[in-house]
Amino acid sequence: MNKIEDTFCIAVADYIKDYIKDNNIDLADLAAAANVDRKQVYRLINKENIPLLSTVVKIALAAGLKINIGKLQFNFDEYKANNKIFTAIPKDNKD
Repeated sequence: MNKIEDTFCIAVADYIKDYIKDNNIDLADLAAAANVDRKQVYRLINKENIPLLSTVVKIALAAGLKINIGKLQFNFDEYKANNKIFTAIPKDNKD
């Protein structure tokens, strides 16, 4: 598979990858919480393809990231509920 070359997508992928590593979030748990295929998470963080914006949003929300797109007003809590997106629990906090 070709590596992506889009600098913005690379920056987003690196940020998400660092965030989930720093917060000890399991990739399979993240994919399940985001309600996306595990391959989509791996492809994003390994920069193997440019995903749909909706996929990036789902993964970011499931990781617990806050999303700010300029002055865009959007109800991400409602989006999470409507798309069955949960917040992944870091490995250290699982009981």
